[in-house]
Amino acid sequence: MDRNTEEISLMSNKIRRILLICNNFDSFSLEESGRIEEQITREYAELNLSAPPSISRVETTMDALELIRSGASFDLVITMYNVGELDVFEFSKRMKASCPDTPIVLLISYSREIRRQIDENDTSCIDQVFCWHSSNDLIIAIIKLIEDRMNADHDILEAGVRAILLVEDSIRYYSTYLPLLYKLVLQQNIIALKDALNEDQQTLRKRSRPKILLATCFDEAVDIFNKYKDCMLGIISDVGFVLHKGEKSTKEKIDAGIDFCNLVRSVDPTMPILMQSSQESMRSVAEKLGAGFVMKQSKTLTHEVSEYIGREFGFGDFVVTDPETKDVIARASNLYEFEKIIGIIPNNCYRYISENNYLSKWLYARGLFSIGATLKPLHIHKDEDIPEIRELTLKTIHEYRINQALGVVAKYSEDSFNDAIWFSRLGDGSLGGKGRGLAFLNHILDKYKLYDKWEDVRVLVPKTFVITTDYFDRFILENGLQYVIKSDLSDSEILSEFVASRLPADMVLALRVFLHHTKSPLAVRSSSKLEDSYYQPFAGVYSTYMIPHTDNLDQQLRLLSKAIKSVYASVYFASSRGYIAATANVLSEEKMGIVIQEICGSEDKGYFFPTLSGVARSVNFYPIGYEKAEEGVVKLAYGLGKAVVDGEQVLRFSPEYPKNVLQTSTPELTMSDTQQIMYALNLQPDKFKTSIDDSVNLDRIPTSECGKFRSFKKVVSTWDYSNMRMVDSPMPEGPKFITFSHILKYNTFPLAKILKELLSIAHKEMKCPVEIEFAANLDTGEDHPAIFNVLQIRPISLDSFNAEVNWKDVDDSDSIVRADNALGTGWIKGVHDIVYLRQDHFDVLKTNEIARELTELNTRMRQQGRNYVLIGYGRWGSSIPSLGVPVRWSDISEARVLVEACLENFRVDPSQGTHFFQNMTSFNVGYINVNPYLRRNDLFDLGKLDELQAELETEFIRLVHFDRELEICIDGRGDRAMIK
Repeated sequence: MDRNTEEISLMSNKIRRILLICNNFDSFSLEESGRIEEQITREYAELNLSAPPSISRVETTMDALELIRSGASFDLVITMYNVGELDVFEFSKRMKASCPDTPIVLLISYSREIRRQIDENDTSCIDQVFCWHSSNDLIIAIIKLIEDRMNADHDILEAGVRAILLVEDSIRYYSTYLPLLYKLVLQQNIIALKDALNEDQQTLRKRSRPKILLATCFDEAVDIFNKYKDCMLGIISDVGFVLHKGEKSTKEKIDAGIDFCNLVRSVDPTMPILMQSSQESMRSVAEKLGAGFVMKQSKTLTHEVSEYIGREFGFGDFVVTDPETKDVIARASNLYEFEKIIGIIPNNCYRYISENNYLSKWLYARGLFSIGATLKPLHIHKDEDIPEIRELTLKTIHEYRINQALGVVAKYSEDSFNDAIWFSRLGDGSLGGKGRGLAFLNHILDKYKLYDKWEDVRVLVPKTFVITTDYFDRFILENGLQYVIKSDLSDSEILSEFVASRLPADMVLALRVFLHHTKSPLAVRSSSKLEDSYYQPFAGVYSTYMIPHTDNLDQQLRLLSKAIKSVYASVYFASSRGYIAATANVLSEEKMGIVIQEICGSEDKGYFFPTLSGVARSVNFYPIGYEKAEEGVVKLAYGLGKAVVDGEQVLRFSPEYPKNVLQTSTPELTMSDTQQIMYALNLQPDKFKTSIDDSVNLDRIPTSECGKFRSFKKVVSTWDYSNMRMVDSPMPEGPKFITFSHILKYNTFPLAKILKELLSIAHKEMKCPVEIEFAANLDTGEDHPAIFNVLQIRPISLDSFNAEVNWKDVDDSDSIVRADNALGTGWIKGVHDIVYLRQDHFDVLKTNEIARELTELNTRMRQQGRNYVLIGYGRWGSSIPSLGVPVRWSDISEARVLVEACLENFRVDPSQGTHFFQNMTSFNVGYINVNPYLRRNDLFDLGKLDELQAELETEFIRLVHFDRELEICIDGRGDRAMIK
């Protein structure tokens, strides 16, 4: 399609609603044989058209009229013959009286009796009669035929779309011919896509396919030809047919097709005409008129028609034959080859294809209307004209090709990219883990129609641009960075090397085009081949950078380029190398894609951030109280999601019970356990710097300073000093705490409903538990819907979780700890140490001293990179020293498992329900409660530990080191655990 036609809307009139009138038997036959709606859906998807038409079915014509009287409207009515007491002929009259512009199609099973009824009744109000041959394509052909008729004047006369005229009065034959013709046209049209440089051009080429127009009498054929003759690709005509519409078949003029052919030849001697007849004797007549000929009963009818259309109507390859020998001397399958052969073929061949309009026909059939129209009037009157006209032809084609290539970079071009394109890719490699996940999210959001399902909310992925992994390979090779794989450079040195290197030139150009259409700050995320896989998730291994938006395009391009190179560098950072080695992968095989996304949020006081962000999981490894594992869990923060991902103190809730939040269940917990820090992007461009710390460009803001932000009031509750209570409102004077009560309790934003549905859908589609990152902007202004962005999806590996369920394979006979009250995620690996409280020195009056000793030991273990199991009595982290050891979370941060044991004279309820427990679940630390006085199977074998040599022993604690790895199995679902 050329640029002149791009501005013209093609196929603007569409059949969107179809009323099908048929009894139950006919309906069964249609569905059984035709699979109508599947065919329509498939065809519309292939053509990149809007939504396929919906089909409403009623059983009788009276039902149809009643439906119309109720206010229903349809673009097409298809009725079977046996549809109730009111016959189709009377129905069509009443229907036309009410809806004169609605086409009515009668679909019949052919029989002599039905044919007689059609001949004897008034069919003037029936637009077309078709014969059902159990063809899957007939309904499609009917829809396309009527759409072509509806769009003919505009698309043909204004846009220059070509037309094919079928002249046939036999219901049986045109019912067979039309599906065949449409199939051929659509198949041949695919060839025209070879010259399209992007998807938009492909779509326009598809929509510019030739239209098929049907004439069932001589008068109609003449009218259609006279109206569209300048845009006619060719004609397929029966030899004999009736002269006037409505005439009975017995009035057929046996040579009407010959008369029509003579009329066409008098106007356009070169017009391709294919005559068809049941009489072989008509072949010689057709040949004398310069027309092709096929026998209607030919066993190779499809092949013969296809061959003629390909040769004479301009489809397929452009084939140059010697006019004398008929030998093929050149062939072109695309516009580049077409230009080449035009410049080299002999003069006699060039004159032959020019005089027969083969040049313009081939271009027209490909939707290249402007150059086709330029070349068609060029006539060669004598051989001396050939060089000049050939040169003009070559110039026209060459200029057109250059024009089409302007602004195009590989499959990404300025012409095809605009602010309405929401998800695009650059390159031919893999999308990477995040890119794949986002593409999948984009698919399921559309599949389940979630975009506007909730009032005043729009659910969608952010505007996303993916750079595929092949550009990573090019970046490494073009800058000679292969040596980094085996080098001993520090992370900072690697980052410097990468940032000083150049991105591929075509990538930079594409990034510039992308930036031209963005208005928000951008998140630049990793999307490696290994990331977010089912069996070895790489979440959080690589870096994510955020850059502010600036009106200076060059400046923003520099910021974006630095961020991309920083993400590339993170593949070779020490932490990434270690993780890749730990998962038995090979560093040289890792490939990095890039996901660039507009950040969800709004600008406020020089910062950019969303109202809320978080992570939702479809499985909850730490269910509390009446929560269930399969109901999922959400961690929610004010501002950017880094607070959630990095394990800051944020809000945790079950989407099944959003009003029941442990952290806000009492004023004391609200004050101590709610979010204290939020993250926001500083919008000053000069603040952006490359660093091995990807959070260096984010500001860490205490929530006590967030009252200046507009959206803060949407997420806070206030401590009302005068009434000594927590109020779910920002209005009173007093300290503010981030509780999200307006959202979770009063549903001012349907967060829990959205997350429940998303988790359910994603879990169902991926056939495994999933984790979804999300963000929402409620600060969108009046009369604008809130935005809920789904940022990422990844599968949750359940290998270890599932393994622990089968306790028949677990030998717990020699356990140090065994219990039937536990929370956790399966087998915990890599732990060789147990730290436990000395029972003989335990004193509830000295728990503060115990806490100090644990703090010193934890510092030592952190410096040595050692994790441990921590066993004590009472509650860990209790704010009441007499109920347990009052450690802070930072005091025992290296513990992988916390065990709370009981003494005969010191039995305290488990930590569930305390603020310390919330921190434990946030950091995915295993939890075991041992109470042999309540559960007979529970065990803490203190004697076994006391018999072992201690690496460290203080007044209150002992550290025991094991050469072998401890076997730690925690079954959160089965409420069971073991350490041995």
